[in-house]
Amino acid sequence: SAGLQSAIEIFGEDRVAILSNSAGTLDDPEYADAIEIERTLGIKVIRHNEKKPGGLDAVLSHFEMTDPCRICVVGDRLLTDIVFGNLYGMLSVHTLPLCKGEDNKKDNKIAGTVRSVENS
Repeated sequence: SAGLQSAIEIFGEDRVAILSNSAGTLDDPEYADAIEIERTLGIKVIRHNEKKPGGLDAVLSHFEMTDPCRICVVGDRLLTDIVFGNLYGMLSVHTLPLCKGEDNKKDNKIAGTVRSVENS
């Protein structure tokens, strides 16, 4: 998307990354989804074992930082992305959903239900 490309141009490829609750986690066998996202979008997917709002250590380690207040979280999920950023004092930007309909078919039942009301 244009927004992602702008972020990469402004901040640099090494300063933009994805923290997903699926891709890059133990739920992603051999990190296949993470690798595909990296190939397609050209940015890193942070490997981590803790789901948001956990995972701060993995993010800080990835960016070689110690102060989460210097990080901006952009996300489409209020109860994961935005809570994660706000919990640790990051700048949090809520966007429209990146995936819709069939793109979310892998969501577990609770996530699917929450997703349907978060952005309605």
